[in-house]
Amino acid sequence: MKSLLILTVGTGTKGAHSNLAQGLVNTLHQLRPRLFWLVPSASPDSIALAEIVRDGAPVDCAFQPWAPDQPFRQVEHHDDLYVCRNALREVIHAARQLLKAKERLIVNPTSGTKQMSVAAALAALDEGIGEIVFTVGERADGVVKTGTERMASFSTHQFFIERDMRLAGELFAAGAFYAAARLLRPYSEPEVQRARETALCLHEWQRLNHAKAASHAAKFNEELRLSLKRLADADEFSPERLGDLLGSADELARWGDHEEALARYYRSAEQAAKVRLAGTHSLRPPYQLEAIMHLLPAGCRMADEFRRKARQGAILLTAQVAWELLDTLGDPMAVAYFADDRLQQGLSRRNESMYGHGQAVIDAAQIQSVAARLRNLLREHLPAAEASWNAAGRPRTLS
Repeated sequence: MKSLLILTVGTGTKGAHSNLAQGLVNTLHQLRPRLFWLVPSASPDSIALAEIVRDGAPVDCAFQPWAPDQPFRQVEHHDDLYVCRNALREVIHAARQLLKAKERLIVNPTSGTKQMSVAAALAALDEGIGEIVFTVGERADGVVKTGTERMASFSTHQFFIERDMRLAGELFAAGAFYAAARLLRPYSEPEVQRARETALCLHEWQRLNHAKAASHAAKFNEELRLSLKRLADADEFSPERLGDLLGSADELARWGDHEEALARYYRSAEQAAKVRLAGTHSLRPPYQLEAIMHLLPAGCRMADEFRRKARQGAILLTAQVAWELLDTLGDPMAVAYFADDRLQQGLSRRNESMYGHGQAVIDAAQIQSVAARLRNLLREHLPAAEASWNAAGRPRTLS
């Protein structure tokens, strides 16, 4: 496989058995790049050495000048790590433009000051170069003996896996599941794919897309798949679905997304009323006027309102109307709900936020109060939902 090569060039630590220029020429002979760049320091000795290497290169290795009037990208301050790194990144950018399909771009940082060598390695990692090659061999007087050179390749792939797994883990912990999955998409290693499926599972789970979440869980955790499958198959107005919705609100609160958390607690309160209507009063969507009128006391105010608002024999039950209907039916859960002014005030803050009709900012204390009061209400009147209200079953890490 052909390659493009970037070589750093120093002035050389001389020994009785070493010739730096010849060592770099030998490196070119072994790697046989299609194109190569030389990156010396601005020192006259370093530039002179680069010229020797350029002129001694194999005939089938084309030297690439940096500019028409500047053969090399010189490093002005060869002891400054950041200056060296920026210079190498510029050369990598230029070399990448000339890469052909299936070619490798190799950086050899063996020669030069220690700062140049470190900077070359850092620049290669910054730019996602897949291979760093060091010239090694038998040593004498602290340097490689000329004629014994051989290439020691360092694949950066494992480095990138470890880096991206760490970053994905941080994103995952903050609830950015889809971003974590995208970061891991380039890797085919089983442990990385497992982590990616975990992130995608939680992404779909937080969206309450339980069937899709179960399909991802199937690739890493059978017990979790079965749990999600049960949620996917559960009735829309089951206590289990309600508990999971509340668990998703808890997660948002944990991540600091207080406005969205409150919106989900608000939706959970509405759902709780409809779960009660379905379970205790056998009333579920589409809410038919005839079915509701059969439950309501004759001549009550709500009956008249429903007759006026009915459209094609159906009634739209908002959160407030659902609770008022329960209250009119004398349901004790509705009585407890309306008796808790602080719960209603806390939930109404949703209407003042960006998820309602305003831009109010919600703080953590308000969220905690709403969650605690909702839990008390459900513990007393919908204990199955309160028992299902638990986010602890969700994976907390990618490992």
